Amino acid sequence: MKDFKGNLIDMKPNMRFRNYKNIFTNLIKYRSVQTAYPLVSMMISYDSTRAITVTKKADNASILKMYSLKDYEITFHEELGNGPNDYIKCKEIE
Repeated sequence: MKDFKGNLIDMKPNMRFRNYKNIFTNLIKYRSVQTAYPLVSMMISYDSTRAITVTKKADNASILKMYSLKDYEITFHEELGNGPNDYIKCKEIE
């Protein structure tokens, strides 16, 4: 972990929770995903089955994608803007 200056800090576990160590391991699954364009925002659906992302393709184009968190397949894809006179910027999805 790093502090506000970027220095590495070695965090020591609280000994009161030593007996509960096995309960708190492997609670989350994660997977790194390479994107073709910079990621603007990402959210997880309320039922935790989908991830919704907004990526910036260009100054006048954004891409919305929805991924299934079970099999990582794209379930929705929409491109906004990308015309010569389009200036739609997508920041957040709710």
